[in-house]
Amino acid sequence: MARSEIYFGHPDASISVDEELAAQHVFRDIENRLKWDKRDSGIQVVVGIKGSGKTDLRRYMESRGNPYKFNLDGEHAYLAQDVSGIEETSGRIKNAIAALLLQEFAHRVGDSSKSNAAKALAKAFEASTSVLKRIPNAVDLQVPGVTVRLGELVRPDATPILQGAVNQLITDVVKALSGSGRHGAILIDDVEDVFPGIDHNPLFLEGVVRAVAEINNRGRNNLHALLFVKHGLWRAWFETQKEYDKVSHVIDFLTWDHASLVSLIAKRIARRHEIDDHGHFDAEELWAKEFTWGDERLDDFAHYCTQYCSSGPRDMIKLCNLAGVEAGSDLIGRSHIEAILGGYSDEKVNGLNSDFGDTYPGVNGFVTHVFHGAPARMTGNDLAQLINERALLVPDVHRQYRDKRWYAYATKEGLAKTMYQVGVVGFESPSGVTYAIEKPNISTADLLSKNVVCVHPAFRPNLSII
Repeated sequence: MARSEIYFGHPDASISVDEELAAQHVFRDIENRLKWDKRDSGIQVVVGIKGSGKTDLRRYMESRGNPYKFNLDGEHAYLAQDVSGIEETSGRIKNAIAALLLQEFAHRVGDSSKSNAAKALAKAFEASTSVLKRIPNAVDLQVPGVTVRLGELVRPDATPILQGAVNQLITDVVKALSGSGRHGAILIDDVEDVFPGIDHNPLFLEGVVRAVAEINNRGRNNLHALLFVKHGLWRAWFETQKEYDKVSHVIDFLTWDHASLVSLIAKRIARRHEIDDHGHFDAEELWAKEFTWGDERLDDFAHYCTQYCSSGPRDMIKLCNLAGVEAGSDLIGRSHIEAILGGYSDEKVNGLNSDFGDTYPGVNGFVTHVFHGAPARMTGNDLAQLINERALLVPDVHRQYRDKRWYAYATKEGLAKTMYQVGVVGFESPSGVTYAIEKPNISTADLLSKNVVCVHPAFRPNLSII
């Protein structure tokens, strides 16, 4: 039977159903390092590029431990208030965000159940609302329900009342949960939708991260808060941060390598063929049910596939789905992958702006200006010079980007680093070529010192790079 466009599953984990996620999740060590379940410390902020599996990881963690949970994401942006103009210290922002998160957790869980814990949380919400009303204009009484104005909470004169409200809230919430047998969970994804304008105010993210750390520190193993952040937004904060050292120990990065991508497809084939692997499977046996690699070894054929995946799992699933449609009911081979690479590459270049446009608006056009017809391999210094000659020194290109913050204040060396951050280039090492999906952070000096910098194969067909 011919394969559909989602034969290997949805590239977007937000669309998948819970039982699919549990069966297809590729376990890595980060799951055991997150602050969750009975752990009272651990990683609390997960950074990853779009398509690297942040939502999949969030939903997988939700399925473990049966928590009282409160989700904030693009579809549940209950706190949505423009934060682009809030320029208070991250300490004041921390207190305000902690109050909002704890209030909404108590409110939502309190309304969702008739358990003793939920009743106690409902009382905690009512008590904290009474306290916050003592801050002038902080609570909007003109709309149904309770809406707290974030801008009023961060005012310096609100600090004493706000701090008292946070202290009482965390005490009441932890007390409500401690005897229930279930922990609480606050999970924040798509932070740029939850807090509109944060991409123009990266220091606000520092306050959000500090609020998450404060809730986790005082919630111990009764209450967990996890934050999932796009790499571009994290980078913008890191380059302007003031109190990063206070929270760096709770931040980690979502990475993928060749082996984990091979496992990803193997698990999806097992699911498709209703094979229960019980946590153990033979990747070659499973791949052979859908792919053919002739006289090659599976690892060589799989490397041919994974080399086109700059964003990790989303790309791998998309590539296999497209090749599957091309193959129809036949086993998928190299010829089918080659046949779809042109369209796939067009999507990759055009998709750069949807993936990274919040932080680097117009980056797809910039990549086209710089790399069209360029060499596939060059030195790190040659990359910086290429950017200089094709962008900074070209009046038309310079005018197009000079009003964009990521470009306006950057050097050719800094822009070379940006090209690595968005996955367009990587560097060669004794173990192979390394891209941002495997090693998210590298210093500008290290990148420029590389003898071989490569344009990612996923972008080469669109950019006419041979």
